[in-house]
Amino acid sequence: MLQDFNICINTQFVFGRDAHKQVGVELKKRGVKKVLIHHDDGKFLYDTGLLECVKNSLEKEGICTLELGGVLPNPRLSLVREGIELARNEGVDFVLAIGGGSVIDSAKSIALGAVSTVDVWEFFTGESMPENSLPTGVILTCPATGSESSAVTVVNNTELGMKLLVSNPIVRPAIAFMNPELTCSLPKFLTACGITDMFSHVCERYFAPDDEIGVIDRMCEGILKTLVDIGPKLLDDLSNYSYRAEIMWIGTIAHNNTVGIGRVQDWATHEIGNELSALYDTPHGATLSIIMGAWMRYTYKKKPERFARYAHEVFGVPWDEKSALETAYEGILKTEEFFRSMGMPVSFHEFNVPTDKIEEMLDRIAFNGEDQSIGGLIRLTREDCRNIYRLAF
Repeated sequence: MLQDFNICINTQFVFGRDAHKQVGVELKKRGVKKVLIHHDDGKFLYDTGLLECVKNSLEKEGICTLELGGVLPNPRLSLVREGIELARNEGVDFVLAIGGGSVIDSAKSIALGAVSTVDVWEFFTGESMPENSLPTGVILTCPATGSESSAVTVVNNTELGMKLLVSNPIVRPAIAFMNPELTCSLPKFLTACGITDMFSHVCERYFAPDDEIGVIDRMCEGILKTLVDIGPKLLDDLSNYSYRAEIMWIGTIAHNNTVGIGRVQDWATHEIGNELSALYDTPHGATLSIIMGAWMRYTYKKKPERFARYAHEVFGVPWDEKSALETAYEGILKTEEFFRSMGMPVSFHEFNVPTDKIEEMLDRIAFNGEDQSIGGLIRLTREDCRNIYRLAF
C-alpha cells in the first residue's frame, strides 16, 4: 500500500525537435533579465552551433547573457564558488545549464549559493538548510542523472575528498528544454553510463522493504524492462531518434520521484558507489554498474521474493518451477549481463579501480541513525559495506 506523500514536480518540460530554440521566448515569459549560461566548454557546443543558437535566442528577447564554462564530471565545488561570486557581482536572476547531470548539478548549486549568506558547502554538510534559490533551467544534452527535474544536486569537494548532496524541492529546475536530437552524437560509453544511471535510479526505489506490489512497482518494472530492451539497441544505432527520445524521457521520470513516491527507498548502491567517484573520479555510471551486482548478491537472500519478481518481470526469468532464491539469483546474473552487453564494468578489476583504499571510502560514507547504517531495503553497517566492496573486487 502506498504510504503518505507530498510532492510537487514544478518543472515545465519543452520536449521534441528544436525544443532548445524556444529558450528565449520561454524565459522572457518568466520575466528573466540576465542569465548565467553554465556549461562544460565541450567541443560539441561550438561545433554544432548550439551555444551560439542559445545565446541568440536569449538576446533576441532582450535577455542579457554571461557564461561560465569548465564543468568537469563529478562537478567541483571550486567552480560552484566561482559561479556564485559571478552571479552575485553581475546581478544574475536565472542560471541556465547546457549539458548533462554534472553541469546541471553545478548550476543548481550556484543558484543556491548566489542568494545565501552562508558558504554553499554548508548546505551539503547539513550545517545549514537552504531557504531560497535563483531559478534554474536546463538544455539537456546528456540524459542520465534526471537532474533536469530532480530535487537533488551533488557536488565534489576535492579538497576534502567528499562527494555530498542536497535533497530539497528548492533545487528543482523551473524549466527543461529536451531535444533528443542534441543527444545523437553522444558516444557509446557516455550513452551506456546514462542508461546505467537511469536503471539504478529506478532500482533504488523498486527494492523497497514493502512486500505488496502496486502501481508504483509496475511502473518501475515497465521502465526497467524498456531499458533492457532498447538500451543495447540504441548502442547499435546511436542516431536513432525514437530510442533517444525514449531514453531521454526515462532519465527524467527515473529520478524526479515519479516512481518513488509513497515508499521507503534504498540508495545504498549510490552511497557506496559515490565514494569511488570521490576518491578516483570514476564516472558515475561505472560506479553503479560495479557496485549494483555486489549489492544485490549481498542482500537478495533477505528479500528473495522481491528479487525473484524483479528477475521475472524485468528479464523474463521463469519462476513457477524454481524457488524464489534461484530465480532471484538468476536475475542478478541477468543484470550483470545487461551491463556487460553495453560495455559497462561490473567489478573493480574490469575498470582498473584500485582496491587498497576501502577503509578510506568507508570513512566517508554517511552512516546514519541509531544503528549507524545506510539503506532502506536492508540496513547496512560499515562491515556490510566493506563486504560489498570486496564482492565487487
